[in-house]
Amino acid sequence: MSGEPLPAVAAWVRSTRRTLAAEFSQGGWLNLGQFRWSDLRTGSALRAGAGMITPLALGLATNHLEYGVFASLGSLPAGMVSFQGVTRTRVTAVVLAAVGMAVATFAGGAAAYASGWLLLPLVLVFSYASGLLAALGQRFLVVGLQWAVQLVIATAIPLPPGDAAIRAGFVLAGGLWQGALVVASWAFARGGRERSSLASAYRTLARYAEQSCRREPGDRAAFPPGELGEDVLHDQNPLLRAADRYRLLLLLAEAERIRARLAALAAFGAECALLEPGAQVLRGLADGLEARGGYRVRAAALEETLNSIELPAEAPWRWAGAGLLGELRAAVRLLGHLDRREIEPAAGPLSEAARARSNWRQALSADLLALRASAGTSSQFGRHAIRLAVVAALGVIIDQASGLPHGYWIVLTVLIVLRPDYSSTIYRGFQRAVGTVIGAGLGVATALLLHVGPAALVAAVGVTMTIAYATVAVNYLLFAVFLTDFVVLLLALLGETAEHTAAARLIGTGIGAVLALIGYLVWPSWESESAHQKIARMFETQARYASLVLRAYVRPGWAEPAEMRSAQLEARRERLEAEASADRLADEPARPPMTARLAYALTGTGRRMAIASLTLHAAVERPPAVPPRAVSPSEAPGVPAGQGPGVPASQGASGATGTATSGVREQNAAVVPAVGKFADGVEAAAGIIAGSLRSLRPPADMPPLRELQSTIYNDLSEAGDHGAGHVPGLAGPGPVLLSSTDEFTDAFDSAADILRRRLGGE
Repeated sequence: MSGEPLPAVAAWVRSTRRTLAAEFSQGGWLNLGQFRWSDLRTGSALRAGAGMITPLALGLATNHLEYGVFASLGSLPAGMVSFQGVTRTRVTAVVLAAVGMAVATFAGGAAAYASGWLLLPLVLVFSYASGLLAALGQRFLVVGLQWAVQLVIATAIPLPPGDAAIRAGFVLAGGLWQGALVVASWAFARGGRERSSLASAYRTLARYAEQSCRREPGDRAAFPPGELGEDVLHDQNPLLRAADRYRLLLLLAEAERIRARLAALAAFGAECALLEPGAQVLRGLADGLEARGGYRVRAAALEETLNSIELPAEAPWRWAGAGLLGELRAAVRLLGHLDRREIEPAAGPLSEAARARSNWRQALSADLLALRASAGTSSQFGRHAIRLAVVAALGVIIDQASGLPHGYWIVLTVLIVLRPDYSSTIYRGFQRAVGTVIGAGLGVATALLLHVGPAALVAAVGVTMTIAYATVAVNYLLFAVFLTDFVVLLLALLGETAEHTAAARLIGTGIGAVLALIGYLVWPSWESESAHQKIARMFETQARYASLVLRAYVRPGWAEPAEMRSAQLEARRERLEAEASADRLADEPARPPMTARLAYALTGTGRRMAIASLTLHAAVERPPAVPPRAVSPSEAPGVPAGQGPGVPASQGASGATGTATSGVREQNAAVVPAVGKFADGVEAAAGIIAGSLRSLRPPADMPPLRELQSTIYNDLSEAGDHGAGHVPGLAGPGPVLLSSTDEFTDAFDSAADILRRRLGGE
């Protein structure tokens, strides 16, 4: 056992050497990043810029500029945080950041006053917390980063505890001011963000329908879009009327069901005669949501388009086509009712508040569990937190031992550059260095040109930081340029010479960037170390969802619609996470056996399973044989026919499980045992694939899914169902069931074969 660490260290060194050789030979470290001008955030940048400049202007007007600077140092990072989340989640993030920054400001200022070396344990604690919060997602990663950064910034001006508390109060006020501006913005954009997100979802579905129509014969079904704006629609503007919130959520639910219908139609090769006008209606819905007016006229025109669509009598996909038309009619009716003032008989404010509190408690509990699971060295985020704390502490030691002016920039650069993943750390380090050089020169030039007075400098600070806010999502290099310009100008307001500040920033940034890159290369967090776990979870959640819809398909009422919906969302989340992991692997040097090529191959099989599951899910919610009737004025406005409080969406007109359709499946009760065994086999196969991925060893013998599927086919044949429906206008369950089970079988066989070849050394 004593000899094991040496080979591990040697492997680490060889991996780092290969990484450096690859990057320097290919120039990957010179990546300036993409310039995504479509992500320019003008409106939000103006709001955040106003929030940052207000404290400075007040400080200048009251002859207490230093207090204005303190408050702006709270509002500036809070402005960055205000880009995270949607509505309530955005305000929560800003408040959490403001409180944490106030604590960090007091601790940093008081510690620096007592002894600069007291910063060392504080940096260790705050950096570790910042790194660990990355486990909760981008929003919390940004929040935690502001805590650690504010701690380091506070050390630039050591203060006794009393004065440090006053400064912390100004930082808190500046941060909360940004939160107040976010809340105020709700009044000026009531429903705009929600409608835009929903319109984008329907436009995405329209493109998917068109792509499905244009596929070449024999091509596999296209894959439905992954995101439909759920985050925005489930975190709506609190100032929206209850009726609007209710209708928009119903439109989101319809979009989800339309996605399932389109997946089924793509799988069965539906004709353009249905998909093209369907895409036209979907685009019309998107246009109507964005227009914010004239809803009834638009709905009437779309209803005429729907009435002109005829379904072929013998098409094997007729059942899915009828379902799609029902979903589209329901969505069109909802669009037509968006300008009505009546409030549906939805839950009252008290029950809504209670539900919000319950959701908050559940989210908090889940976040605490995630943090507990990520602590230590067993997880990627836990290792990143330790690495960040150690490297940041090393930066403190260099700062204190060298006596460099503004040496805290070393630690700040480490905190900003060092990220959990390879590509962000490598590319961000170079981009920050280049941006700092350009920004320092720009800051010096701006400060030298603006000798007309502090008011001009304050205005320049406001303009510079507003541009930085606007470009943060466009390109990190651009953001670094204007952030450096801002820092040079802000310190010039406090009496620092621009040339001195720029030089110190350049030196500190250079040392910090080198430290961050060395820290990552010494203890890398390769995506390949966690990708196999994410892909394993993808197979397990896809199998659970598939098992539910398989059983529900042959046994009506076996699973609650909410249960299937929850399983669908979980499976989609894990699949998207696995696909993102495969993308990150593609940016890293290859580290067999888990390579980007293997990850893409496995996530491809996951997509095939998802399409098959969506097809079955759509079939579970078949419409009745007759077209859905229109909503009468006496019915609840904005609610699809047959759908109201307490009635599951899948039982409404847009997705009703009619008694006639239930009769079709009840007449095929002979396949229930065979389908149950096949569903068990799917879950068992997923367990074997997941176990293979977690151990990175070839999979064991797989369940005989092909034989189990043959049993289903034989049972259907004996029942006399070869695809002909027992209900006029609807296909029987045979084609849907056989097609989906064949796809499941082929996907698992393919995954097992891929793993045997890649993990077995073939």
